Amino acid sequence: MGRKAVDITTKRTIILLRASGMSQHEISRKLNISRNCIYQTINKFNKLHTVATKPRAGRRSKLTDRQKRAIKLQQVRDDTLSLNDLIRYVQTSFNITVSRRTVSRILNEFDMFSYVAPRKPRINHRQRYSRLQWCYQHLSWAENDWSNFIFTDESGSVGIWSYPTYHGLGPIVFYDGSLNSDKYIDILDHHLPTVYEKFLPQSPRKILLQQDNTRPHVSIKTREYFKKKKINPIPWPGNSADLNLMENIWSILDDKLLKYNINNAEQLKTALKMAWMEISHDTIQKLFESMSKRIRQVIKRRGFASHY
Repeated sequence: MGRKAVDITTKRTIILLRASGMSQHEISRKLNISRNCIYQTINKFNKLHTVATKPRAGRRSKLTDRQKRAIKLQQVRDDTLSLNDLIRYVQTSFNITVSRRTVSRILNEFDMFSYVAPRKPRINHRQRYSRLQWCYQHLSWAENDWSNFIFTDESGSVGIWSYPTYHGLGPIVFYDGSLNSDKYIDILDHHLPTVYEKFLPQSPRKILLQQDNTRPHVSIKTREYFKKKKINPIPWPGNSADLNLMENIWSILDDKLLKYNINNAEQLKTALKMAWMEISHDTIQKLFESMSKRIRQVIKRRGFASHY
């Protein structure tokens, strides 16, 4: 039998100990690894600037390095994603079919992991009816009608909330932990006044606020807050992410984040702020212009999801 290969975590430890000033002999004694292995690891790192093992001869990887980083980014943004969630992300984003083992191996390359979870529910009959009803109600809306609409949403285990309006993209707002009614009300209280400032004072149409039906949005405490502030959020059909422009903005943000080196939550926050400023006003307006097409497509598909 051959000698057991040294894992990548141990190799990283070797490099860190060497960088701290420890000799190869001392590292060998501390980790109980041969001096030859220590020498080869350090020599390889000095030449290639990596401790990763070269891939053996075999089938070419289905995924490029960029696509692997995209999977990593999804997991950094939301560490509650399951392997099945990530598999669906790969299929929809890259049109590539991969196994749970492949996704798990990619996460391991970045010292990350995920879990197996049940599938999310599809659009049911009641939701289809609600979506169709909503779309028919807004079928005749023109671009000018949507220009007074505020879409809102939150995303990720690194909690972020924001909104687009036809007149501009709102700030990216961070919150700690899971969103509850108190945190949601605090966000609205601090940022809704700024939202309304984006609209012209002489605007003849009522400004409409959109939110989905998650518990913090529709709780008794939140409803009382809306009543006190005389705010009437527009009724929203369940399971309708394809009608919410914020979902597209999250996707645009994900694409822009790929060029950043992100390994933890703090690096993610910094990258999010930078990438957020790169989203152009023209991009936002084009999303608003797509609303009529989205609605017609949902109607054509009898309430099922559009491709948006």
